[in-house]
Amino acid sequence: MSILKSKKDDMQADRGRRSFIWKVGAGISAVAAAAVPVLGKSVVNSDKELKGRVDSLSRQVALMEEEKKIRRLYDNYKGLLDNGMYRDAVALFSQDAEVIFNGGLFSGRDTGISRLYCKYFSAGMTGKTLDHAPGYAADAVSQKETVDVTPDQKSAKAMFPYSIQAGHPMALDSSLVMMARLQGEGIFRWWEAGQCEIAFINDNGNWKIKRLEYRPEERADYRPGRNYANPVTVPEFTKVYPKEAFGPDRLVKAV
Repeated sequence: MSILKSKKDDMQADRGRRSFIWKVGAGISAVAAAAVPVLGKSVVNSDKELKGRVDSLSRQVALMEEEKKIRRLYDNYKGLLDNGMYRDAVALFSQDAEVIFNGGLFSGRDTGISRLYCKYFSAGMTGKTLDHAPGYAADAVSQKETVDVTPDQKSAKAMFPYSIQAGHPMALDSSLVMMARLQGEGIFRWWEAGQCEIAFINDNGNWKIKRLEYRPEERADYRPGRNYANPVTVPEFTKVYPKEAFGPDRLVKAV
């Protein structure tokens, strides 16, 4: 009896151990099964976050590259004016561009803008780089450059400081003026500094100037080499083209 009872107890203990092992195994399997979706979801979220960061950095790099192109375009524009290459400067504008200068709005690359640059600017060598006149310190705020490209990279706005020579042909109302004009004189010249506000448009991968406005902050009677400069008032345009040979298409008021 004792032997039979011992065997029976062993069999019950074995069944108990197997039951315990099965329960533990089932519990572990359930925990692992529950952990797999969580781990998978974590991996997916991590991939999406990484892709989002990569895409964001790619967009930032692309915008920075377009900003560099715009700055190079403006540097090219300044260089052309500085060397009197006004026709080449006009080519940097879009077909329907506008320029605001001295109270006048000039419309169209091949009409108003061409008239402004190739006739008016060329006569007075307007746009030629000229350092700040003595006694007129450059303000830190006015010297700040900004370039903002839209996320779709189709347009941009910028603000650049400028310091140039400007000139206006004197009216041909006397023989002395006519003689001076024949000798390359007869030009009222002044120094001008301020902010140049420009809107750009992306034309099939090439940036063009869509709208340009000179916003003067200081003007003076100054020539290179002088150690003094006197304030000067420059009259704005009062007539439009064709009544004024170099005149704008429309008169505008300063903002």
